[in-house]
Amino acid sequence: MLPEVKKYIKFLIPALIIVFSLSYAFAATLQLHKIGALDLGGKTYKEWWYTGTKPTFVGVAAPSTTLVVKINENSYTANVDSSGNWSYPTALDKGDYTITISQGSESLAFTLHLGQDVPANIGTTAQTSGSESTVPTTGFNQYVAVTFGIGVILLATYFYFSTDSKKKTIFENRMIKEN
Repeated sequence: MLPEVKKYIKFLIPALIIVFSLSYAFAATLQLHKIGALDLGGKTYKEWWYTGTKPTFVGVAAPSTTLVVKINENSYTANVDSSGNWSYPTALDKGDYTITISQGSESLAFTLHLGQDVPANIGTTAQTSGSESTVPTTGFNQYVAVTFGIGVILLATYFYFSTDSKKKTIFENRMIKEN
């Protein structure tokens, strides 16, 4: 391999690793984990039903900041501790509420139905031409898997191009003979 190309590859691999690391570090941080005793399990929907009243919202956000909890037209603030945890207790009674939780450019918005059971038609699968339509569960694990896979490929490429060219020739010759 040409020495000029080798020099650029040795620079490119660490640069790409840094870029992927930073993209993970600056990923979305605002999350709602619980509405009262209801664990959301990392899911976000446009509507939530909670059979109780006066729930406490619990989640995570950027550490040592404040966030805004908007309930219908009223706005309130909640402090985020140094670990990124926050909670906001409400005094909401039975009814429907439009909730928006925001921090900087991030926001979560949903309708909260308090003191009500989930309607019978919610959560069922729709029948379309004899087939069921469901939404697959996806999430953060896919992002981690893709990032890890790219990292492994980049690291292997780096080690391959940074090794002694004589060893590479021996390796390549062995691979050709085995095929």
